[in-house]
Amino acid sequence: MNSALADQLEAAVIALAAHGALKDRLSTAYCNHLEDIDLQDLPLEAQQDFAELAKAMHAARALPGDSIVRASVRKLSNEEAQRWAALIVRLYGLEMQNQHQLETAATTLRTAARSSAAARNALPLAALLALEGGAGGTARPKHANGG
Repeated sequence: MNSALADQLEAAVIALAAHGALKDRLSTAYCNHLEDIDLQDLPLEAQQDFAELAKAMHAARALPGDSIVRASVRKLSNEEAQRWAALIVRLYGLEMQNQHQLETAATTLRTAARSSAAARNALPLAALLALEGGAGGTARPKHANGG
């Protein structure tokens, strides 16, 4: 079960893992893969961190011919750039964990549905066998009254 969000986060992580200066990779990852993520699509526990990332990526004034994100990333310290890159990796890991939980829940539901269907199908047979076995003494023996 892959989602668009998981794909975007994965692409951002791959961009962060590429060669080059961290600030360039961070800028590329954000501009190309994360900028259009809707905050509401993220897990609740990640929304505040992502909002802070978005704010940091739009904090500087861009010069003509430059983007706001590139200008903002250039103004980050190396430690801040590392922090934001690490956050992107954590977001990807969190989304993968959520995807796994969804897949596990779906598998559990499918298994429960199959078990329930099998039980419903077996119920008429069990009821029939119970009736044939003399439920409540209503079945008569073949040789009644010494016949």
